Amino acid sequence: MRALVYKGPGARQLEERPDPTIQQADDAIVRVRRTTICGTDLHILKGDVPTCHPGTVLGHEGVGVIEEVGSAVRGFRPGDTVLISCITSCGRCDYCRKGMYSHCLDGGWILGNRIDGT
Repeated sequence: MRALVYKGPGARQLEERPDPTIQQADDAIVRVRRTTICGTDLHILKGDVPTCHPGTVLGHEGVGVIEEVGSAVRGFRPGDTVLISCITSCGRCDYCRKGMYSHCLDGGWILGNRIDGT
């Protein structure tokens, strides 16, 4: 697959990367159909987001179709069309129970920041 990779402040490159695989039981593989950049991506490219390290695939907002789900995924199956949010949440911690998903103790804004994005 082609991916936009952050190479450091002011540097980016389109690269061929291996197709993703299920790594954890709660993972899903989504074939991205549409995506866009947002202001946060521009901040990463400027070097304003120290948690995003060179080599990270950018992108954290998209729409796609689920191709595969891990064994712990419930409520979604291959073929479902989904919105890919930049925020992940466990749904169990105090922050998630208060609806403050971006502060999730086991998630938050990790996609395209601390882990490879869309």
